[in-house]
Amino acid sequence: MAGHGRVVRLLMLRSCTRRVLRRMLFAVMLVGLVPALAAGAQSGDGFVFEGAGWGHGVGMSHWGSYGQALAHPDKPGEEIAAHYFPGTEPASLADLSLPNDLLHTLDRPLWVNLGSQITLLEFTAVGGPLELCLDGDGEGPCPKPQRPQAGERWEFRRIARGECGFFQGGVLQGTAGDCRASISWPDADGVRLRHGEARGKLCESRTNEVCEYRHGELKIRDDPVEVGFHVVLTIGMEDYLRGVAEVLDHWSAPGVNEAQAVAARTYAAYKFFERETGPRPADPDQDPGISASRKDICWCHLFDSWRDINYIGWAKETRSNGGPWLAGVEETRGRVLTYFGDEWEKFTTAGIIQSFFSASSGGFTRSNVYGFFTEWNGNPPSQREWPYLAPVADPWDIDPAVGNPNASWERRVSASDLARLLGWDEVTEAVLVATESLSSPTRVMFRGVRGGNAVSTTVAGVWIRTGLGLKSSVITAIDGVAPPPVEEPEAPAPGNGAGDEDPGASPDPDFFDDDGGVHEAAINRLAAAGVLDGTECGERRICHRSPVSRWVMAVWVVRVLDEVSSDAGSRFADMDADAWWASYVERLAELEVTRGCDTDPLRYCPEDPVKRSQMASFLVRAFDLDAAEPAGFADTAGNTHEDNIDALAAAEITVGCDTDPLRYCPNDPVTRAQMATFLVRALDLEARSTAGA
Repeated sequence: MAGHGRVVRLLMLRSCTRRVLRRMLFAVMLVGLVPALAAGAQSGDGFVFEGAGWGHGVGMSHWGSYGQALAHPDKPGEEIAAHYFPGTEPASLADLSLPNDLLHTLDRPLWVNLGSQITLLEFTAVGGPLELCLDGDGEGPCPKPQRPQAGERWEFRRIARGECGFFQGGVLQGTAGDCRASISWPDADGVRLRHGEARGKLCESRTNEVCEYRHGELKIRDDPVEVGFHVVLTIGMEDYLRGVAEVLDHWSAPGVNEAQAVAARTYAAYKFFERETGPRPADPDQDPGISASRKDICWCHLFDSWRDINYIGWAKETRSNGGPWLAGVEETRGRVLTYFGDEWEKFTTAGIIQSFFSASSGGFTRSNVYGFFTEWNGNPPSQREWPYLAPVADPWDIDPAVGNPNASWERRVSASDLARLLGWDEVTEAVLVATESLSSPTRVMFRGVRGGNAVSTTVAGVWIRTGLGLKSSVITAIDGVAPPPVEEPEAPAPGNGAGDEDPGASPDPDFFDDDGGVHEAAINRLAAAGVLDGTECGERRICHRSPVSRWVMAVWVVRVLDEVSSDAGSRFADMDADAWWASYVERLAELEVTRGCDTDPLRYCPEDPVKRSQMASFLVRAFDLDAAEPAGFADTAGNTHEDNIDALAAAEITVGCDTDPLRYCPNDPVTRAQMATFLVRALDLEARSTAGA
């Protein structure tokens, strides 16, 4: 998430699931385009885009809800929130027929991930002693006899695979045990956590290295597949909301705080019931009822960052101007938004909606279709509009009296960068065909030259924002020119000659060593999108039969998931930080897709080939695939990656390596061609799914 100010960015950017964020990028990839422009990359002649809003614009806008609260000070916050979700009604959780009663019967039902791939956790007791518990240490029932006192700095360390312990001053306290532990504070005020340099980052929404928690209990859970452990806060719903930081602190109007509290509670409840799919153990506080793949990813219902909702714990409650937020949470206690219209079972969990929100709508909210997907040449995305995610007018968002800094903006995009994005030789014209309205998304027509022929294409939806690197997809003018006020120019129909080429169509094969292969289409598709750039094995050669190495896999996966940051460094001891692809490996680790190949020291093994079993785990983590029943492969029983192989098969990304008997060949290396096909199948799976389904 790139922004102009870290604090403002973290407070104002959209709250959106990890899967939905990726789908917005996948929509760009599926039409064969290269990744989004980096800020400041423009050079030479170009086009100045003027627009409004910030973020995906689906659901509630923060600045719009703030404007409503100022304009209607007596309007209840839940009514402000409901405006952005047509057909919804506020309700109390206690009045709904829920899949389970855990939110009502447990003190700490929510599991919120504070950090993954952690190998050393530093913690300090606040206002009294802490109680520690460590499985398998042979010291009898919990809590342990050791009790960290107020102000003492202790550590929880991973000693070896499956072996951890509590330390003070570098000395193991008591005996080591399993990497499954808890830290609680029944006789203290709370606990502070701190992460050091070159370690997995905790509580990533912070602007400093210290995080403090007064509600809940910390759980530590080992990751049996690779390196590190998960640090998770278990907490009650209302206590969780007290630490949410999504609206600006100086917004004291009750309506906006109440609206955000209802939207955040609704989102958290939706995700809880969506992910709490299995039974809990006899002691329901010990483990959540989430899938094996979810445990591998985070052991959580929610992340504490933009992947779900920005949660900063006690820091939010202690801010000098945090009172209005706490009052908003209390005033709306237990209240959520529900939808019981046509086919409500398909679009809700027990009637609870998925309540997206972002910083600024630009005057009109987007539907889930155009907020997360892209239209080319009048061919709309093959997605269904969720009934309560239909566009609504949001005039408060751009009301000058509200003071929204995103009510208008402009950005220059160079013609050369735009040509690269479209896969053309030259872009000669950019025309705003239609501005945003309740019945139409923004549409932009580009004209240019490709292969000596005149070409044009008209685009609507998320690509306008993500592809061009704009704040939003609401464009009001290009080079100062707005569309005609009465009649919109008609978008050109695809396939009517050289001038109507679809930039998403597969180009002529770029590689002469993959002609006629079953994986050729997938290779060409990724090549057209720029995913394979720099990983060729010679001029116009892709070496499709060669095993894909771990560093090449990192480059390909990151390019379809995200961007890389420059000068990222590397946590892995065997990485050459000067290698151009090192930042991709580091980003793959930040995205929690890889945890390395060894821990002493932490290594990545960049030149090693990727095994089919490892590839299954990488893709399950990268694409958030759901757990599945056994696929019936005869050769995967007992394999460390067995559950993820089954998930890959259930998603129809793999069909195995043989059918008589059905086998997966988990120890075989993945070829470059096979990896291309796996990625394209995963992309198609994401495109077929409705955002958040």
